Amino acid sequence: MRSPPIDRRRFLHAGFGSAAGISVASLARAQSVPVVSIAASRNAAAPVWNLANVSERFGFKVEMSVLFTYAEQTRAAQIGQTNAATCGIDTMATVADQGITNLRYIAADQYGGQNLVMRKDLNPVRWSDLEGRTIGVVPGTWARVLFYIAASEGGADLGKIRFNNVSVGATAQEALRRGDVDGVVLFTPHCDQLVVGGIGHYPEKLDIGASSLGCANSGLLATTELLADRTFAANLMKAYLASMAEIRDPATFTRLVTNLTGISPDAAALSFRNQVFSEKIDVKAIVGAARLGPTFGFTKADASAKVEGLFDFGPLMAASGKSREELVGPPNEALTLIRR
Repeated sequence: MRSPPIDRRRFLHAGFGSAAGISVASLARAQSVPVVSIAASRNAAAPVWNLANVSERFGFKVEMSVLFTYAEQTRAAQIGQTNAATCGIDTMATVADQGITNLRYIAADQYGGQNLVMRKDLNPVRWSDLEGRTIGVVPGTWARVLFYIAASEGGADLGKIRFNNVSVGATAQEALRRGDVDGVVLFTPHCDQLVVGGIGHYPEKLDIGASSLGCANSGLLATTELLADRTFAANLMKAYLASMAEIRDPATFTRLVTNLTGISPDAAALSFRNQVFSEKIDVKAIVGAARLGPTFGFTKADASAKVEGLFDFGPLMAASGKSREELVGPPNEALTLIRR
């Protein structure tokens, strides 16, 4: 099975850049209260966004820095513009591959919430049914790579599938509506909005989470400077766990995400059903993604051995009272999300 063509120049342009010359900022303070700056996009990474609503109970404030891609968010943390950032399952492979030393993966965020949306008149039941079809993908996203893995492992010849690059939002929506593509691979809440809007549907038997790496989605990374204060780092994780507990309530999730993204309550409800919020870190998926980096173009070499050293379970262990083994994912609930 052939891998899809990789535009390495475009991918590297979207990378994090050299680690040389980094100037890492300290935690800002507002009226003697620490302020944690987190880079994230306006999506359904609800436990991260909800931190601002709970953090003052734990003695600090949160400022969100809105950046669209995981690469931009990670770069902001790397150079000290922020103290933390949301990231993808493949992010730490790129961090390792580029020799970046000041970032650590500290908690997971969500499982599921990313999938293939097909035109309403098409309902493929095997991955090979996509051969000869045109699929829209967003460059540089983990959802795109996860589609490649799932389709390949499911028996499709990727060389027989046509791939068109699309952007999130109107471009993907119009491409699917006009029939320029037969399906698109997106992440929540954008994929859910397409389904609720009647533009496409989730195929009953195909799910990009049905691969050897599972449906792990986004996570949270932090700078080594923030993590050097172990007491504060543990307190940050206590707030994060409290935020996640709140967001597991569908009413709280819907209120936050509709305000944040502008999607409809119906789309928010579908988004909620299609994902699981968990702090458990899917080490297997992150290391497995790093191993596949050269195949799919987000690293130059296999970075799996280096990625092993980029997890910091300490703050999460201190905050939760659980062992490292208890905090390794995926959670059992994530398995119920996958269509097969």
